[in-house]
Amino acid sequence: CLAVGRSVLSARPACCHCPVILLIRKIKKSSLNTSHSTQPPSKMSTPDPLQSTISSLDLSISPTHCGYCGGQGSLSQGMWVEKLTVSDYQALLDRGWRRSGRCKAGEYQPTKSQRKVVKRVQNFVKNGTKSKEDEVSSAKTTKNEAASNNVDEVNKSLKRKEKELTEEDGKEIFETTNVKPSQFKKVEGQRKAKTLRREKYLEKLIKSGKEGELEGEAAVPKNKPKHISALIPDQNFFALNQKILQSETDSSHKFELRLVKADLTDKHFMRSFHASYRVYRQYQTTVHNDKPQDCGIQTFAGFLCDSPLIYETKENKVLGAFHQQYLVDGLIVAVGVVDILPHSLSSVYLYYDPVWWGKGPNLSPGTYTAIREVQLTQQLDLPFYYMGFYIHSCPKMRYKGRFLPSDLLSPTLLSWHNIEHCLPQMEAAKYSTFADIPVTGPAIALPSMEVGRVRLCVRDRLTCYE
Repeated sequence: CLAVGRSVLSARPACCHCPVILLIRKIKKSSLNTSHSTQPPSKMSTPDPLQSTISSLDLSISPTHCGYCGGQGSLSQGMWVEKLTVSDYQALLDRGWRRSGRCKAGEYQPTKSQRKVVKRVQNFVKNGTKSKEDEVSSAKTTKNEAASNNVDEVNKSLKRKEKELTEEDGKEIFETTNVKPSQFKKVEGQRKAKTLRREKYLEKLIKSGKEGELEGEAAVPKNKPKHISALIPDQNFFALNQKILQSETDSSHKFELRLVKADLTDKHFMRSFHASYRVYRQYQTTVHNDKPQDCGIQTFAGFLCDSPLIYETKENKVLGAFHQQYLVDGLIVAVGVVDILPHSLSSVYLYYDPVWWGKGPNLSPGTYTAIREVQLTQQLDLPFYYMGFYIHSCPKMRYKGRFLPSDLLSPTLLSWHNIEHCLPQMEAAKYSTFADIPVTGPAIALPSMEVGRVRLCVRDRLTCYE
């Protein structure tokens, strides 16, 4: 259960045991200030520009529809946010305010199915909407042109060996058993398929200059874990307002990435604002069946383009809210909304052009863009990738649990637990504290500040509990 907006909060709904995360927009009004000053109210100075200001929010008297379980009576509680520092937001995430899981970006290795998703997108960008016959012909031509003399020699040698083995084995089979010729042909076909696989492996080694790794012809390929860098271009570094080429020069489509601030006052962001909005509108009306009047440009701006996060520069990184735009032939086809924080990259939302992504077979934009965001997390040298809301009972979110290794935060203990150990409990019940599951890291350190000294704004007067 989830109410989505763009500032912060969380609560448990009345309609089910799914976590509710409520993100609301900036507002201008009296607010509670989370600055940790110990001065008496009368001596307090003007709030520092790098201090978070929030105000409480209670929607418990306004039940809403739950978009995930489909029920009625979802209740939310949380807070409005006028401005929020990246450090405070990081602390909120680590205390369950978004009820999300986090992937250990440095240890992530794409699964076989995730690698296939990347390959399908790359093939579609490279080959476009060519027919299967054209793709097969092009693949054969490329393979033949790329083959070196060394490869040809190895293939000839293997064929001679194979012929000798076939003749010897065939004679032995016919002499010692009553194998029929048709059965022998089947065995021979299986042997040829194995040889072809071995030839393909040898070609790869020779092309990469690793002939020395071969020990005669008995070398057998081993299934080694794949790293992101082996799948997608490394050009996904933090470069604001720059188009970074991702496709090959001979591709049918030109594929680029661009990172921009999610800031309505930023001129670079505003240059693509309307184009980005058109993609958002098409996504909401097509994928989520929203009514056009419910996804107007003002809604879009308040929802995803006007973050309360305060931009800060730390260790040569600009922290705050961003849009990672995916462009094909100069047009935006997808946008990943992310928050770059001191210790993580947090995925907020994804919207994409359903027409473009529907042209190819099973392109899976959610999985593909998540892989690219993990890559960006790694290149920013951040330890964690937060994938946003994880509701196990919602089928659309199951793919998030396949980005391993990942942990889930206990809503009561504030400790992290391996998601693979948590899954059985979530299958059995919608809500679990993971109390009997081993902790994967140190417990969250609680703030040392005294709660009574937190500054409050009550009836437009600045005060505190003490």
